[in-house]
Amino acid sequence: MQQNIYIVGMPGSGKSTWGKRLAKAIQYSFVDLDKLIEKNEGISVAEIFSIKGEEYFREIEQKTLHETIHLSKTVIACGGGTPCFFDNMQWINMHGKSIYFKANAALLFDRMNASKTPRPLFLGIKSDDLLSHIEKILHERGLYYLQSNITIELPFNSVQSLVSKVI
Repeated sequence: MQQNIYIVGMPGSGKSTWGKRLAKAIQYSFVDLDKLIEKNEGISVAEIFSIKGEEYFREIEQKTLHETIHLSKTVIACGGGTPCFFDNMQWINMHGKSIYFKANAALLFDRMNASKTPRPLFLGIKSDDLLSHIEKILHERGLYYLQSNITIELPFNSVQSLVSKVI
């Protein structure tokens, strides 16, 4: 297997954490698409959303995604919305193997409440409204995520189980 692996799923699904572990286990490089965007733009994703708006971010996101075609043997953790805009999900499937980390809303809620990482999509959402907001976004994005080559139900607890499903 030489092609890139693109991990998609909701914020809090573990794309970056498990993506790094998967990359190490199969001797691939690892790239977090949001971190790459931040490096290129010189500001955080949250700041891009706040200063330049979501439309600008989605255009930069697509451009950065397309630049990953120059990588090989790389696990790429996509932003939660990456597959849902333009033709990104189709592009991902044409240029690599896609994996959907599928988590239910309750698990995502627990992880987001415990996380110190700000999620632009959920900024300003009161804790009381967070679960219903996650359910809404999950429903909207599920159509795109389910176009992935592989769906992996969360939680899983070992990199070996992940590798066996991917390879």
